[in-house]
Amino acid sequence: MNEELEATAEVQGNPPDEKQTAHEEKIAELTKTAREQMAKKRWEDALKTYAQVLTLQQQAGDRVGIAKVKNDMASVYLAQREWQQALDLLEHSREIFTTAGDPEQESVALNNMAAAQYELGDWKQALEHYETALSIRREMDDQVGEAKTLRNIGMLYAKQGNMMKAKIYLNHAVAVAKRAKSPQMIKIIRKSLSQLGRRRR
Repeated sequence: MNEELEATAEVQGNPPDEKQTAHEEKIAELTKTAREQMAKKRWEDALKTYAQVLTLQQQAGDRVGIAKVKNDMASVYLAQREWQQALDLLEHSREIFTTAGDPEQESVALNNMAAAQYELGDWKQALEHYETALSIRREMDDQVGEAKTLRNIGMLYAKQGNMMKAKIYLNHAVAVAKRAKSPQMIKIIRKSLSQLGRRRR
């Protein structure tokens, strides 16, 4: 489907103590390693590294931290097209982000859940989750996130054969990406627009 999949964002909190700093530095180091492994498509290595991060977060009793790791692990499964494994992790992480009042991370989980649900054949639930993510991102005034989700909705409609709706959403996504001054997103969305003509044939 060529969705814009996402990893969790890094969020700065209150100044930590020395022990907490060492713990967070280890988590940051392992997370960086896992993302480098993902970039090289070393999926099993990335999952093993994320498992180490998950253990550290569990030891700290950090529920939001645990949810972030599960969201990142789900990204590995999504990249391997293992949709159900990804969805199981994302449903759990989304619940924690919602309870914790973390709309940014919740919207990431929703976007990725929708991608998995579409591939599993539940396009109506996928659309519902994209629309929820879109609403959250508009409330946050996250224009780059809004553009990503608009693009994903457009691609969902394209997959369903509704090229008119697909074009409406993709053109809207371009306009939002321009307001956000994000040339990278503009390029990605315009590429998606160019693919619509090929889908008709």
